[in-house]
Amino acid sequence: METFDRGKYVVADFTRGKAMLASFFIAAFLGFLSGLFPASQGYIGFLLLIVVLFIAIYLMRRSRHETKKSSDYAIAFFVTLLTFIGFWIISLNIP
Repeated sequence: METFDRGKYVVADFTRGKAMLASFFIAAFLGFLSGLFPASQGYIGFLLLIVVLFIAIYLMRRSRHETKKSSDYAIAFFVTLLTFIGFWIISLNIP
């Protein structure tokens, strides 16, 4: 019977939290940039959208394979997507 290793659990939980926080800030930054560079000025807005979708797909794939904390990655997926869309709309400056 294995004993509970608190140090290993805390490190894994901290790493997961850092990954989710990083995905949130990346989505916010890319959403702001894609609003500054709309699709009419080039392909930068669409390229940034594709990058965020790849991040979201990665988070959803992790949620499928992760057994203990699968809901964390699903929540991070929706936070990433909604953050990107929100910052995209904010930075468009629609009157």
